[in-house]
Amino acid sequence: MKLRQLSAKISHLSLKSILIFVCLLTVLILIYIVGNEVGEPFTTKSFNTNQLISTNQPYANLDLRIAAQAVYRGNLLKKVSVLGPDHNVQRAIINFSVPADGLTEYGLMTTPSTPPPPAGYPVIILLHGYIQPAAYSTKKAYLPDMEFYSQHGFAVVKPDLRGQGVSIHQGKPEGAYYSMAYNTDILSLIASIKDTPGLNAKNISLWGHSMGAYLALRAAVLSPDIKNVILLSGPVGNVQDMFSSYMPKSDVANPVAFSIHKSVLKKYGTPLTNPKFWDYTSPLNFLIHTHAYIQIYVGAKDRIVPPRFSADLSRALNQLNMPHQYFVYPNGKHGLLAERSQIETHSLQAL
Repeated sequence: MKLRQLSAKISHLSLKSILIFVCLLTVLILIYIVGNEVGEPFTTKSFNTNQLISTNQPYANLDLRIAAQAVYRGNLLKKVSVLGPDHNVQRAIINFSVPADGLTEYGLMTTPSTPPPPAGYPVIILLHGYIQPAAYSTKKAYLPDMEFYSQHGFAVVKPDLRGQGVSIHQGKPEGAYYSMAYNTDILSLIASIKDTPGLNAKNISLWGHSMGAYLALRAAVLSPDIKNVILLSGPVGNVQDMFSSYMPKSDVANPVAFSIHKSVLKKYGTPLTNPKFWDYTSPLNFLIHTHAYIQIYVGAKDRIVPPRFSADLSRALNQLNMPHQYFVYPNGKHGLLAERSQIETHSLQAL
């Protein structure tokens, strides 16, 4: 009799232990799943450092701590060719200096047909996505977007980044992801805008599509002068994830950029083999330094840049409690052309 009671107690204890184990295992699995859905907190990095950072290596300024220490100068924007009014806006080819590299680069500027207000026109720098450098059209690319914002009171400057458009003989098209050349262009342009009469130095915003969105985000963490950032279809995700799952067309189709891509990886390793270096190249890790209000637009059917990169950026901003807006269009593709009128309406509210 006692043996049976003891056996029953052992069986009951074993069943209870199994149930407890199963419950604990379930909790651990749920924690794991939720943790992977929410993701690890993004690292917040600082530009202030007592480390000696070597700048004598090619492309070392991919490290944003180095890029942040640089001084970017410019000169007055100059109108090279006045194209005349169209759709109730004025259009002109302009140029600006990039003293750091001894370049004079060009671009298209549209302005309202009305005179500037006392503080000058608010300014939008429009940064285009990748187009074959030789095929890029200064006068046509993104012109409807430029005209829309100028019709609503903005001066819009679309730079021809080095090696493309009218700037085709000014430097080489080094690409956006493994060189800081384009951002040197943009930061020099910002300095030029601040010195140009009729433009509001305290109201400068960035608007970028695809490759231009990445450049805009990187510029925004480097420059305290940016008020708003409008990002469309941006490759703005975690640097390791971007490296392992995304090959920018701008690197594959552009021999200059692809050569730089290979040489940089040979020099510094990849984001997977040398995360310490590459973490310092990612604007996602320096968001705390931007003063800009950020709007993110992405199409769920984008087959060129994975939409999750935009989700990464929104999540990083949430973790830093930084106000922003994040719009996902269920049927949107990479160009977001069908959604452009909605995007323009939303962006005006921020601008």
